[in-house]
Amino acid sequence: MRKKTSIMLDYQLALNAQIDRINPSQPTTTPVLGFVIGNDRWLVGMNEIGEVLPVPKITPVFLTRPWFLGMINVHGNLYGLCDLAQFIGDAPTGSDVRNRVILVTSRLYSNCAILTGSMLGIRSMAEFTLVTDNEDLHPFVIGIYHDRQGRTWRELSLARLVRLQSFYQVAE
Repeated sequence: MRKKTSIMLDYQLALNAQIDRINPSQPTTTPVLGFVIGNDRWLVGMNEIGEVLPVPKITPVFLTRPWFLGMINVHGNLYGLCDLAQFIGDAPTGSDVRNRVILVTSRLYSNCAILTGSMLGIRSMAEFTLVTDNEDLHPFVIGIYHDRQGRTWRELSLARLVRLQSFYQVAE
């Protein structure tokens, strides 16, 4: 089983490298979706989202890391559900009627989903100002912004997140 997992990981990483060569980064005019993870405001490009939905039934997978919540079935397809708050070291996302699941677009060839605290709506990047002197240590954060009210937002790259080896290492 370990060898099969390694082969699949190698295949996924090679596929992601091919996507990078074919698909240059998207322009900043792409609309973004705002949402809450932990106590932070996040943005993700709509071009990286497959679907946003209420939290479906989660089937736990034993002997996995706490941030890997289990598997969900959406339209007959299985997705691994991640609590991004726990993945980055924050407190677990609580269960709330405002929770939503963001499915990663199929173009990224990764059947994974992210649990959010709540949705903040579709935004335009014109609403934000890039913070140039603030760097985030997470490789999947591609920008930090302030909105007109001075609130901080982190831009999440799902393409980078699903390529992280630590994101694939769900087994304890």
